[in-house]
Amino acid sequence: MLKITGLVNNPLGLTSRMCAELVAEANRATGCNLTLYSGDESADLKSIMNMMSLFIRYNQEFTIEIEGSNEQEVKDKMESLLSSLNLLK
Repeated sequence: MLKITGLVNNPLGLTSRMCAELVAEANRATGCNLTLYSGDESADLKSIMNMMSLFIRYNQEFTIEIEGSNEQEVKDKMESLLSSLNLLK
């Protein structure tokens, strides 16, 4: 299992557009399960409904856990996306 730690740098928090981009990338990761944790809450990163149910505010940390057959490749792609969204810690 690999982990990525992120930080929401957007004053509006984790927006629906950001959630949609994260979910789209997660769904490309066949063979891996991705879970996002923030505080006491968690969400399946492949489910837009799960992600939208989270309310992650500005300056709040989150962790993504990646578990599966091609973890490193998925981690690299997720880190690239998080960096482009200015969410990588």
